[in-house]
Amino acid sequence: MATTSLETVSIHGFRGLRNFRLDGLRRVNVLVGENNSGKTSVLEALSILCNPGDPHEWVLLARRRDFGGLDETIIQSLRWCFFQNGQTSDLSQPFVGQCEMSCGGLFTVPRLRISIHDITGEPDTKRQKRAARRLVEIDVPEFRRGVEMTHQIDPGGTALYGESLFPDEMRTETVRIWEDEMLFRHRGRRPPALETETLTPYSYQINRLQVRRLSASMIHLHRDATMALVKGFDPDVQDVLILSVRGGRPSIYLSHRRLGMAPLSVFGDALRRAVLLATTLPTLQKGGLLFMDEIETGIHVTALSRVFKWLTESAQTLGVQVIATTHSLEAVDALLSGLPNTKDELAAYHLKQTPERTQVRRFDGDLLARLRAERGLDVR
Repeated sequence: MATTSLETVSIHGFRGLRNFRLDGLRRVNVLVGENNSGKTSVLEALSILCNPGDPHEWVLLARRRDFGGLDETIIQSLRWCFFQNGQTSDLSQPFVGQCEMSCGGLFTVPRLRISIHDITGEPDTKRQKRAARRLVEIDVPEFRRGVEMTHQIDPGGTALYGESLFPDEMRTETVRIWEDEMLFRHRGRRPPALETETLTPYSYQINRLQVRRLSASMIHLHRDATMALVKGFDPDVQDVLILSVRGGRPSIYLSHRRLGMAPLSVFGDALRRAVLLATTLPTLQKGGLLFMDEIETGIHVTALSRVFKWLTESAQTLGVQVIATTHSLEAVDALLSGLPNTKDELAAYHLKQTPERTQVRRFDGDLLARLRAERGLDVR
């Protein structure tokens, strides 16, 4: 009988993932492997799979991957979410892509098929009017490019905790995304989904994200749980507040027993990441998923065991499932030490790309602990 939201996952055609499958997922899961083995891609695919009726999630995914704006357009970012197989990345050439995913557990999606193809449309007249009001000249193309994305969910079996998620009329969802759209907002009722949050290596450094997560925690009356988590990490923290000393941009301040009222920026990376985790975990509630890319980022090696012990205990208490990636052997050992008596709650997966498929080797917690303690095996 399933005990976690995700117990099995299969992905094919997303980025470089081919014939990829994870079995036996546990409460805490860590993905390891060489660079470009597909670890981050797995987290991205899962964020889509947990929102099977919402193609808008692709925009959020693309912005997390390219937060610095390296890609020329969001259309280019979306194209590279699909296995290329030698296709050109030239935006002037038509593109068609597709991928498939499925999952089983308390959250079940028998098959999600995703397709993408190029479209063209009329120029954005609203953008021209805004430029005219600012007396700014802009190049007006003859047409604008975009993509049409379609999610097709196989009928039957799609369920969250035993209850069907999608009536027949919601099995197909289509959305159009244009290259000159700077911001995309979901319109209408959000389709049913499994609650997820994705934390990237730089998330804890973004003031806007920290303020948004703490605000959500307070609005949804999770402040007590948030403070319990923060104090579990650092007992000297007495309160976490959102303040604006000069009446401008709000920032997070910590009321600290030794330092008094101090901005979050003066504290170490480990505490800043702990604050973000503490505001995020309670909002997921029971059954939610937390995706963490490069879980060790911002945490000194001497603090890894303490941070991960705190994280794993919090995830167990709140019923949240964690799926993380790492390049650090010290992080793997710290996760093992964080589950001293319940190593059956941990699973590690080594990913390796081959010409035919994405290979996966699974280590359960007990086996991983023995291999590390007795043989010093480097599972990375």
